[in-house]
Amino acid sequence: MLAWEVDMAVYDVQFTDMERGIRDQFRKYMENELAPLTEQLENQEILPFPFIEQMIADLGLAPDADWLESTGGVKNGESSAEPADDDEETKRIVTFAGNQLTIEMARVNPGLCSSWGVSVGLCAGNIRKHGTPEQIKKYVPSVLRGQKIGCWCLTEPGAGSDAFGSMRTTAKKTGDSYILNGSKTFITNAPYGDVFLVYAKDADTGAIQAYIVEREWKGVTTSKPFHKMGMKTSPTGEVFFDDVEVPADNLLGRGVEDRDHVRKSLAGERLGIATLSYALAEKAFEIALEYAKSREQGGQPIANYQLVQERLARMYVDISNSRRIVYAKQQTGSVIDACAAKLYVAEVGSRVTQQAIHILGGYGYISEYEVERLVRDAKLLELGGGTTEIQILTIARHLLDENAGAQTFEAHRVG
Repeated sequence: MLAWEVDMAVYDVQFTDMERGIRDQFRKYMENELAPLTEQLENQEILPFPFIEQMIADLGLAPDADWLESTGGVKNGESSAEPADDDEETKRIVTFAGNQLTIEMARVNPGLCSSWGVSVGLCAGNIRKHGTPEQIKKYVPSVLRGQKIGCWCLTEPGAGSDAFGSMRTTAKKTGDSYILNGSKTFITNAPYGDVFLVYAKDADTGAIQAYIVEREWKGVTTSKPFHKMGMKTSPTGEVFFDDVEVPADNLLGRGVEDRDHVRKSLAGERLGIATLSYALAEKAFEIALEYAKSREQGGQPIANYQLVQERLARMYVDISNSRRIVYAKQQTGSVIDACAAKLYVAEVGSRVTQQAIHILGGYGYISEYEVERLVRDAKLLELGGGTTEIQILTIARHLLDENAGAQTFEAHRVG
């Protein structure tokens, strides 16, 4: 084995046979079905949503949608997210499969992964967890199947990092409805969304509530897709609400102020971003490694040169550390750990993709070798879901909070 060769049995996580089968199934599907469409998707010649609907059907990603549609998520008179009580091993495999699906999708097209994750996870997922049975039955199955497109609307033109304190979108109770006014920006899927989960401030009480809004309602408009540096497959835009009449029945969960569920959603989004960032870094590293092994200068592969070896080694260290975060068997689910994961792995994504550009040289700067797209896509992941600065401030705040800090360290000690 030459110095630059990586033992892929070590690089490949120590999967069980079942996990390896899941990984291989998803990878084969993305490489065969998604990769050939990526150029058209990136050039906005086609939209991501037909593929997402087909992918969900082909891979059986919404197996309980029919159950939700018939029951509204209620089992034995009580709300339930699942039709059956799964054992711990089943839950672990389901979690692994969801994680691996994100990785395999993002390796091929991170933008499509973003559109899918926001629609199914942040929109349908929050309605499913916090909605009434009627709300779940009406909205969740069609989004889970990819038949309708979901959006999660929190960020505003003047309320990004301070989403709660600076929120200007308001909802005023009038009879059996709320009148919604305001706007949201940087909203994934907005130009084509069907269902919008909108966070607004109660005009009378100041409480932050979530409202389920439909595109066809009077007063709902959206912008054209933004022109972006990266993540071009994922359409992003603004949503405007001009005296939109929202039935009281569309107040999520029929109304308990719950900022905690927003924070939990952000924590979930940040863990998802860490996974997506890892996928970008992994793919860029593989491209750079194979190029270094095959590209010759001075009569030998450039991988034989120590400066190239140093880049490859540092890339591998970054990926190895990120892999341990992404594939952690136990996660505390705490805000601080989600922020730490997002902060570290998002920076790794940018760092590794840029190192790949260096190794490929001029070829890395053209689209043929993918890494120029990956480096553009990776940058967004340091911004979305809370910027690097916000992650640092949140981590520090939790560390310096005596109670939160003690709980965090105890979770790590026990886990």
